[in-house]
Amino acid sequence: MIRQSELIQHFTSLEQHVLLTWIEEGVVAPRRDETGYLFDRIDQARVALACDLHYRMGLEHASLPVILSLIDQLHDARNRLRALTRAVCEQPDAIQDEITRHLSGADETDATDTSGPAS
Repeated sequence: MIRQSELIQHFTSLEQHVLLTWIEEGVVAPRRDETGYLFDRIDQARVALACDLHYRMGLEHASLPVILSLIDQLHDARNRLRALTRAVCEQPDAIQDEITRHLSGADETDATDTSGPAS
């Protein structure tokens, strides 16, 4: 863990007031003790990403929470997909084949709509 002053020194383009705004807006959620904020590796990586998005790519401050939320959702979806893939791989071959067949659309009926009357 590093302190706020160390973080500011590490990210030379990052201004103190910007970091405090990001903390207030939930862009980054460091721990806090009696002497100030403490940033773990995840916090530092999030600050690095926010700096890249804002300073290098020109994203507005107001857009950061939305963009980072979307990135978080993508990260969560990837983790769930990995877990699902592991679970499928642990199944017997017949089950894996059935899942693969279902995902490839091989078990779907003809793409034409047969539920209504023919014209």
